[in-house]
Amino acid sequence: MAKTDDGHPETPDEPNVDIDSLRNTLRAHRAANRASVIRKVVGEGRTTRLQIGSFLDEPPLRPPKDASKGRKQGARFFLGNINGRTALLSGIQSPPQKGQFRKGYKGSYRDLSGLWRLKENESALPTRVRLPWLAHVPSHGARTGPSALDRLSDEIRAFENYIAPAQAEKRAAENALSEIVRAIQIADENLDVDIIGSRATGLDDPLSDLDLNVTSTLSPASLNRLRTPVEILDLLEQAFRGRHRSVRLELRPLDVVVNLRHAKVPILVCQHKQSGLPVQIQSTPRTLDNTDYVKAVLQEYPTLRSLYKVLKQTLAMRGLHIGNHGGLTSYPLIIMIVAALKFSEGKFERMDVARQFLYFLDMYAEVDFSTQGISTRPLGYFPKGIKTNEFTQRSLVNDQDSAALYKEELSGQRRMSVQQKGNVQYMTLQDPADPFNELGRNAYQVKDIQETLISLRTQLKEAMAEWDRTVLGRVLSDEHLRSRSLLERCVGGDYRVYESERGELRLVGQRTAKP
Repeated sequence: MAKTDDGHPETPDEPNVDIDSLRNTLRAHRAANRASVIRKVVGEGRTTRLQIGSFLDEPPLRPPKDASKGRKQGARFFLGNINGRTALLSGIQSPPQKGQFRKGYKGSYRDLSGLWRLKENESALPTRVRLPWLAHVPSHGARTGPSALDRLSDEIRAFENYIAPAQAEKRAAENALSEIVRAIQIADENLDVDIIGSRATGLDDPLSDLDLNVTSTLSPASLNRLRTPVEILDLLEQAFRGRHRSVRLELRPLDVVVNLRHAKVPILVCQHKQSGLPVQIQSTPRTLDNTDYVKAVLQEYPTLRSLYKVLKQTLAMRGLHIGNHGGLTSYPLIIMIVAALKFSEGKFERMDVARQFLYFLDMYAEVDFSTQGISTRPLGYFPKGIKTNEFTQRSLVNDQDSAALYKEELSGQRRMSVQQKGNVQYMTLQDPADPFNELGRNAYQVKDIQETLISLRTQLKEAMAEWDRTVLGRVLSDEHLRSRSLLERCVGGDYRVYESERGELRLVGQRTAKP
């Protein structure tokens, strides 16, 4: 088989596959499959399929470093088999690589990706398609228009309510998890299975991944049969594919997409057959799980959930949430929000979600990621670029009591402060659950994220000023208020495919409901 310059097999074209994001690929294929049912009526009662375009989040643009690197942009790659079809990639620009964004790189604003972008002739789509959360804004009948701050608070809370899983969606996910756990334990009764990620913390959306961690049980019966993480995932892969010589599952609930056995954290990427939900199974020590910390900060900060939902969607709609593309994944985003909430404590009310949202935008629009690291314990910024010979000499706090109280945290900050060649532009964010874990090291699109936040902040503040000029104090109907949105600048877009996927998931949940 012919191969490209980088050694991958050369294959035919397929527009809806992202070689660097399997979850993105699954979403694109499901969206493409379901788009055929979305039709519009044209002349004489005939219908035609809507031209929604590519459903794949577009990878960020990157200039080639040299001609040899530039040739890879046209390369074709083989990925695997998804939904029984060969999935291929061609003509899609490669994501940026670490080390590309050198000192002086300014970043660029990222607009909505293909899945969410409204086409030029679709700007008149109904509000329920473009701004579906407005249906969850409290109804007060005819009344004077609220201030922009009050309206922004209402919309942020409304978005949280809109994107929260319905009962049927929860049931579909819970049933899927039960099927998967049962199948794993049938494959090997000496395996412990834990649900992790957003499904464990309660931050899940209806279409969130089903994330599980599988480990060997430490018991007398299993001591002679302890498996490595790679062996565990290989066993499950063969069992789910029906190829294992001794394990036979009567019910194989998953389609295996790929076994990333050589990744830093090996992951078995699958799709649940009945619900269509993406599934990721990993095998790591429980000490690496941050579930308890996330649950604790959700209790401590009652507005964290609302802020997270809006900010995560803001990034996701622009392809800035994909870890393999240098985007912000869920846990670093949560810690960024927690840092902003801690910095803003005492400045305004704890439940003032609008001012907290604006504070987040201000904080991360203005921070200099090249010279400052961020810590939540102790709260503050710490310098980057300390030379190696200053590693043990430079004090990061002003008093001995703090130095003793935060000894481990300060040691982690010193390690992160030592300048590493090529990494100065990246965000440095200390993990409060593991002081030596640097959460920003893989978010190498942070400059693009920052430029996007700067632009959105400007657009939002202009919209708020216009709102106060034209709406505040005027007697307006609910219908009028439901046609205007402040949050549109951040999370407005084409929700048709998203709603279609949610609708199908609800049907699965309804079919499996007990009579």
